[in-house]
Amino acid sequence: MPKLVGVVRAVAGDEMVSDKEIERIGMEVAMAYERMHGRAPEDVSALNLGYDIRSKGDGEVRYIEVKARATTGDVALTPNEWFKAKRFKEQYWLYIVENAAINPKLYIINNPAEKLEVIEKVESVRFIVPVNKWKWKGRVEKV
Repeated sequence: MPKLVGVVRAVAGDEMVSDKEIERIGMEVAMAYERMHGRAPEDVSALNLGYDIRSKGDGEVRYIEVKARATTGDVALTPNEWFKAKRFKEQYWLYIVENAAINPKLYIINNPAEKLEVIEKVESVRFIVPVNKWKWKGRVEKV
């Protein structure tokens, strides 16, 4: 009879892979940092506003995008996040949590749109209609 002796998780290089647990840790680290500095952070990540945390304190509002990595690597900002960074300027913050799974280290960048060099990666969205779907819905015309 087969017996489970262990589980292995393979990670390919520096690929950016979504991991809900790593993202959760990143949010916890960022929220704890904000509280530690006397601000009141609010998780707004589910609202797709272009940032994950709205943090208020001492007459200041911070719009914080959180990126977390299990180890280290590139981070990607969506067009919405990048446009908000350009719009909010000094009020926009990028918090990057490195080594989130083992020993979290927080990097903080204020006004990333003006302070960081980025590589623009253009990707397109296409809508594929399989032949077996359109062939039966279309009307055949003589040409």
